[in-house]
Amino acid sequence: MRKLTIIPCVIAAFVAGACGDKHSQSSDANAAEVTTVSPETPNASTPTSGVTTGTASFDGAQTAYTEKRYDEALRLFTSYTSEHPNNVWGFYMLGLSAWKTGDRDGAVRAFTQALEKDSTHVKSRLNLSRVLLEQGKAQEALPYIEGVVTVDSTSNEGYRLLGRVKAELGDSSGAIEALKRAIVLDGRDARSMNNLARVYIGQGRFEDALGPLARAIEIDSTVAAFHTNLGRALEHTADRSRLAEAFVEQVKTWR
Repeated sequence: MRKLTIIPCVIAAFVAGACGDKHSQSSDANAAEVTTVSPETPNASTPTSGVTTGTASFDGAQTAYTEKRYDEALRLFTSYTSEHPNNVWGFYMLGLSAWKTGDRDGAVRAFTQALEKDSTHVKSRLNLSRVLLEQGKAQEALPYIEGVVTVDSTSNEGYRLLGRVKAELGDSSGAIEALKRAIVLDGRDARSMNNLARVYIGQGRFEDALGPLARAIEIDSTVAAFHTNLGRALEHTADRSRLAEAFVEQVKTWR
């Protein structure tokens, strides 16, 4: 691995807005998730057993969604699910469409209906958990996201979201455990590294936060929140060398 070279630039960015970060003014420095919606829809690579994705009504609704005509997609998927009440993907897409229009309650209903059709539908569990978190209902989200890692113990996304839910509930130890697992499953999961660091910062463990943040920036230097959180941690620490390399070595001990 190449020697870490990002720290001087990050310090400069924190002090004077350097490093050419175009997003620093608008990004949420404390964002637990850089992205919240998983917009994947049924396609050739998505399991669609028993799903009639070839009908014009589904295709038309899906096209409206992918073209960001969310109000139209919501109307079309509402009609589609009325005509095809057993299609889990229809309710999943209805949930995404409702969410995109700002109707969180409608999204919760649709994702819940999808899970009534198929309780193992991972995407519905993930996004239902995210909507509930946005509504401040972390306790309600917990069983849904726990179900994800029960169904798929290799789900990096599931463990990342479980870490977020645990953190929201004040279970720092549980959050750290889940986020470490997410990083073991995907060594380039910069979001989980950022989230892990945020838990450490919340505990006052600023030096522990440096490694994951430095590594996150090494993976993706374009995310302003990573730089801002690293700046917060650097304010309270002195040892700033070889942080990413040390963190990678530390991850090996978690396996």
